[in-house]
Parts: sequence; C-alpha cells; structure tokens
Amino acid sequence: MSAPQNRLPGRTSVALGIAGIILASVVPASGQSIDDYQEIIDTYLAERGEAEGITGVSVYVSLGDPGPGIELFAGTTGRDGATPITGDTLFQIGSNTKGFTSALILALEAEGHLDIDQTVGDWLPDYPAWEDVTIRRLLNMTSGIPNYSESPEWMRAAGANPNRHFTPGELIAMAYPGATVELPPNEGYFYSNTNYLLAGLIAERAGGVPYEEALRQRFFVPAQLSDTFYAPMAYPPEVTNRMASGYFEDPACSFYVPDCEETELAALMGQDVSRADVSWAGAAGGIVSSPRDLARWVRAVFAGRVLPPAQMAEMLSSVSTGTGEPIEDVSADDPAGFSLGFARRFREELGTFWFYQGETLGYRAIFVYSPETDVVVTGATNSHPFAEDDQFAPVIARIYALATQ
Repeated sequence: MSAPQNRLPGRTSVALGIAGIILASVVPASGQSIDDYQEIIDTYLAERGEAEGITGVSVYVSLGDPGPGIELFAGTTGRDGATPITGDTLFQIGSNTKGFTSALILALEAEGHLDIDQTVGDWLPDYPAWEDVTIRRLLNMTSGIPNYSESPEWMRAAGANPNRHFTPGELIAMAYPGATVELPPNEGYFYSNTNYLLAGLIAERAGGVPYEEALRQRFFVPAQLSDTFYAPMAYPPEVTNRMASGYFEDPACSFYVPDCEETELAALMGQDVSRADVSWAGAAGGIVSSPRDLARWVRAVFAGRVLPPAQMAEMLSSVSTGTGEPIEDVSADDPAGFSLGFARRFREELGTFWFYQGETLGYRAIFVYSPETDVVVTGATNSHPFAEDDQFAPVIARIYALATQ
C-alpha cells in the first residue's frame, strides 16, 4: 500500500472493447459518447499492458447520486486470456481501505467510545515509545511512526513466503524501535501503514468487536456494498474465484534500503499473488471490492450517510503533505493534502478534488471525486509495477476530465 501518488492530475494478448451502461438514460457530459470513454482504457491497455504487466482494467463513472453510471471494461482477468473483465470482477483496493478504517474510528467517536485526540498510550500501552501520538495523528500521517511495509524484515518475510500469515502485532513490531529494529522516525507528514494497523487495533478495543465484523455491520451492509469483502488472512474461494489475477512487477528497493542490489521481493516478480495471504495489509489495505462498489462507498461517505456532521468535518480536515501543518484547503501554492483517510489535491486542469490510489502487491485501485462536479470515477487494474512505469492514475484523470467537461 503506497502513498497517494502525486502524478494524478497528473505480455499477454488482451480483449478490448467491452463496455457496460448502468441505466439506459445515461447521457455522457457535453454530448460525449460511451466510445470516447472506452477508447481511453482500450488505448491504455494496448499501449501499457506489457510495460505495466496488466491484463485487464475496470472503470466505473458515477454521474450522480444514486445514478446514472457507466461501466467500462477492457481485457481479461489473467494472462491465459480466458475470462473477460466484467462488472463482477473483484480487485484488492489497497489503501482505499484506510477510508473505511478512519470512518470506523470516527463512528466510534460519535458514539462516545473514544476521542481522536486520545493517544496510543491511552489505548495501546504496549507501545510506550509512541504513547504521546494521538489517534488524529495516526489517521492524518503526522505521527512520524516508521512504515512496517517498507521494512527489510517485512520485505524478506513476504518475499520468502507470500502465504505467511501475519498478526497486526507482528507487523507493528517490525517498525517499533528496539534492539533489532532501528528504522528512523520522521517529522511532519510521513506516509506509514503502521499508523492504520494501530488505528485498527484501537477500533477493536474501543468497539469491542473484531475489525472485520465492525466493517460488515457498520458499512458493508448499510451502504449495500455487496461486492466488498475483508478477511484477516487469505480470502476464501468464493471471493478469490471472482478476482482478477494480480501480478507483482516492481523491482524497487525498500524505502529504508534504497541502494539494494536486488529487492527482497524479487521472488514475487511476475507472479500472480491473488491467492496470497493478505493479513500483511490488514486495516491499512486489506479490502477486496469492485470499482462499482468503491464508487458507492465514496458516494455514501461524501453524502453524509456514514458519519454525523461533526465527525465528517474531522474526516475532511487536511494537513499539507509538504509541511505536515493543518491547511484550510489545497491550492496552487500548496497542492497536496491528506485528511483522515483520504487525499486532497489541486491540479490546474481539474481544480480541487478528493482521491486515493491504493496499491497492494498485485493491484491498483483509484477513486476521484469532487462535490463541485458531483462526478465519481473509480478504477482498478491488476498489477503493481515500478512507480515510474505506472500510468494508471493519468488514465483515470482523463476519464474524470471527460466526464466533467
């Protein structure tokens, strides 16, 4: 699960040209045709499929609440080319999970179970080195806590055995300072998945139910997210059989060992990781969903159907990713912000908008939304490439620009 990418506004045979329309009354913005949308993802897959290791793309364009919407598909679920992508194809959505975790914490606050200005020490005294870090700082990435999923220990373990099951405590220990762990702390804004594992544990203690069950009860069922799932370890066949294969194609070194000769994840290169245990992602990135359901979730959050007004205001309060300080909003001078579980951006060609690009070892999933345009675009594809090869976010940006013309 990587940080939101600043570039947003900014090997197999593939099947192209599969599109679906939800509600026959759809009229694309400014007289654009469905083919204009479809051409964008067809071209992306044809031109970038080999470079990024992808075989399929799924995109959902929500033009209003509750509708209408446009579904767009290109390619197949795997490198055998046998099964086309459809609206029922599932993907790991990576750090889009953080919005759910943040919403869970804030829902518990609304009910009086916790306060986001309480500390790690109040709820998780086993981590005294971080005892003064508030829950708010966990959620807005200003805690300075190191990132376990960039630690050499985690990368070695995941590379050696992608089916290994991790507990949250084991993962957090890979970032916690001690005799064998010396990852440097950070100041200001620093993207760390460890923050959200800690938040998930706090939510369980405050709410008294497992994280998985809390998601289902509070969000999946009320928001009618019938294609959204969370499992604390490997997903069952009824979920994985609907998933696109996910391919790891990233040779990059760890953030903490930038000059390695070979990444500790080298054994995963080119492998389908869709059946691997996802406990390593947990409350920071473990949800599986579809672009259609992700759009439904984004709509529910921003329409105020998930949190009361006070907690919604807290969720959308942002810090600058440049300074780590609170900001009223992003701007041309300070264009990148992070709230409690969402990213906020300004781009001259698109204006201001909310978004997230979530990544796991084999998937990327993105949403873009602005209340001013009332358009949500969500998309997912099935690889994790080298960052410099990743051109998926600009594709979603082009679709969003087309829908908002």
